[in-house]
Amino acid sequence: MQPLTSSKPKSWSEEQHSVWRSLEDHWDHLINARVDEFLKYIHDDFIGFGHESPINIDKPWLNKWVGFWTKSTKIIICELRPIDIRIHEDIAIVQYFIFTIEKNMEGGKRVIRRYTMTWKNQGNRWVVIGSHNNLADETIRG
Repeated sequence: MQPLTSSKPKSWSEEQHSVWRSLEDHWDHLINARVDEFLKYIHDDFIGFGHESPINIDKPWLNKWVGFWTKSTKIIICELRPIDIRIHEDIAIVQYFIFTIEKNMEGGKRVIRRYTMTWKNQGNRWVVIGSHNNLADETIRG
């Protein structure tokens, strides 16, 4: 498997690397349709907004829609690009881009999303407690 991130800041602390490893694992599970493993990185009280829903999202919403999405969409390649990680005790605010080439019944498309996620350290892993993402204007359908 190719790494999901090709470039990370050299100045990151071990704790920042730990948060990013959780984020990479989280995405790896999603890309490979391991929905149950993906959901282990989502806190039970998670709340957020995403580009794919006009309403706020929570863990039950993710279970329903991510399950559907992983059956109907294949990610051909993915690049995670960190912008910043700020850690405040057991909370990490992570900003990043994700660039994917996706294929589904409608064809293929390049998608760039921009995320701000809030992660909480649960001891054995970091889990998402809040998220907001949107599509970048550069998304191209083809």
